[in-house]
Amino acid sequence: MKILKKIINEIKIVACIAAYFAIVFITMMVMKKLYLKDYNIQFSGISQALIGALILSKVVILMEFISLGQWVKHQPTIVDIILRTFLYTLGVAIVIILEKAFETRHEAGGFIDAIPFVINHRDINHVWATTIGTAASLFVYNSFTVVQRYMGKKGFIKLFFVTSLDQVENSNATLKTLNH
Repeated sequence: MKILKKIINEIKIVACIAAYFAIVFITMMVMKKLYLKDYNIQFSGISQALIGALILSKVVILMEFISLGQWVKHQPTIVDIILRTFLYTLGVAIVIILEKAFETRHEAGGFIDAIPFVINHRDINHVWATTIGTAASLFVYNSFTVVQRYMGKKGFIKLFFVTSLDQVENSNATLKTLNH
């Protein structure tokens, strides 16, 4: 039964993170669809958004187990957030370029030749747009993770779904009084 509980817990973790990235990627897809509508270009990428969200959520979970070293642990949390965002984004950019290279391998004369082809082709704008959007979502995710670790597992949920704005303002006033 312990194994079943671990599997269910893992599924819940992946589902929550995937839901966040799915919302972000579907929002990006809808924006792209609206931009392209001005040019009478049809676009549908919901399956790509959902698959991308699942893949990215699993990669992010695995990457969280990697320590960035003792130096980072002694720095302000923003250093960890920026480093993780940069590393995850670099990975995303590489995967997107490799995916585009795989798609254009026949046109470019092979997979290896397709990599510079993608970089010098108009598809590079798609790579940049997706990478920038993903970087922003990763920055928010990494920031949220640090805040959640600071506030405790249920702290964020309690803050947004239980605590009233009056309570937040009163606790803020109490903190200001204590700090002066």
